[in-house]
Amino acid sequence: MNSEESAFSPQPRLITLPSSFEDDFVRGTAELNSRFAGSGGKVFELYGSFQNGAFHSARPAKYLPLISREKFKQHVQLALEHGISFNYLFNAPSYANFEYSHAGRREFEEQLKFLCDCGVASVTVAAPYLMDIIRSRFPDLEVVVSTIAYVGAQRGISQFEEIGASRIVLDVEMNRDFRFLKKVLSAAKVDLEIVVNPVCLYQCHFKFNHYCTAAFGGHSHENGSGHPYNQYYLNWCYLEKLKTPGEFLRSPWVRPEDLPVYEELGMHHFKIAGRGLSGDELLRRAAFYLKGSFEGNLLDLLGWPHWLQFRKSAAGELLEPLEIALENKKMTGFLDYFRKREPDCRLGCSGCGHCDSWAAKHLQTNGSALLAQYVASMEANIRGLVNHVPSEQESIHHQEQWNRVASSQGTGL
Repeated sequence: MNSEESAFSPQPRLITLPSSFEDDFVRGTAELNSRFAGSGGKVFELYGSFQNGAFHSARPAKYLPLISREKFKQHVQLALEHGISFNYLFNAPSYANFEYSHAGRREFEEQLKFLCDCGVASVTVAAPYLMDIIRSRFPDLEVVVSTIAYVGAQRGISQFEEIGASRIVLDVEMNRDFRFLKKVLSAAKVDLEIVVNPVCLYQCHFKFNHYCTAAFGGHSHENGSGHPYNQYYLNWCYLEKLKTPGEFLRSPWVRPEDLPVYEELGMHHFKIAGRGLSGDELLRRAAFYLKGSFEGNLLDLLGWPHWLQFRKSAAGELLEPLEIALENKKMTGFLDYFRKREPDCRLGCSGCGHCDSWAAKHLQTNGSALLAQYVASMEANIRGLVNHVPSEQESIHHQEQWNRVASSQGTGL
């Protein structure tokens, strides 16, 4: 067996990967599939969306590649030529009821027809009404339920099965709930999938509003492509991690080495998040999950150094880069606690200490004093975001700046 191949599984390890919408990225994905052909795993699907629109995705426009319809169709066709299907995202949690109007319904169905003409195989959706429309009006399109639909109960799986879903991406909070996974994987009538690299706080109940905020960052309107917002939620999330290191481990990520645990239960679909990243970085992540092994800082693989966006202190000083490391190989055995004991983490961490003790032992930073400076800076920033009322001119400037960044996102196609 090639050293880059993981152990053979009776069913293939199916990876779904964001697309950078570059020709070389498709060729690189095909090369990965060729390299790992004997491992039983492959990138079977790329996913993505247009940068903005009336029916947009749950990612802000300024972080996504700017791509024309012609180039989109060429990209999907190139992927198909290499045996890779394409999944389009309509995963915003809301479209402001536009889908109930005459104009909205016409626009939505026109876009679905275009996707079918391009050869798109499936669409990922969060809103049940849109799913039912797609299954009824465009039966050739498979419907995938987004993780933003927060399916974390047997009832939810049954409901989406009833309206014709072919695959369900589970709520990331289920990633380490093995009592739940064992039950639903044995009973589900459709494929179930997990996101392997989520970075959200575990059981964060701010997450739904954060997704709404991000999604409207991709909504096209008369003044531009996306409604700007500030970094309140991102700041809050990473401030909690810096203040309580165990939160880095409570986030429900799955290491490449731990995928066999899920495969033994009957799960074979694994989604890698990271839209807006470079094609090279996406291919790098996919290779590790196909290989089933990674050496280095796990936080780098997960793409976590978001705290560096808050380097400027309240006094305007630019802080030194804060480095945080979690050596992946030292995390061997971490998942066993969840798999064997099946704790109900929804009830809180009181009396447990598993994540906190592993963080105390293995999470490293380049200085406690620097860490404290970041915490103080981010706490001050949050208060500023809450208390500052932007002027009309500030809002106009923010929108113009947002539009400039969005329009600069080329694809190289």
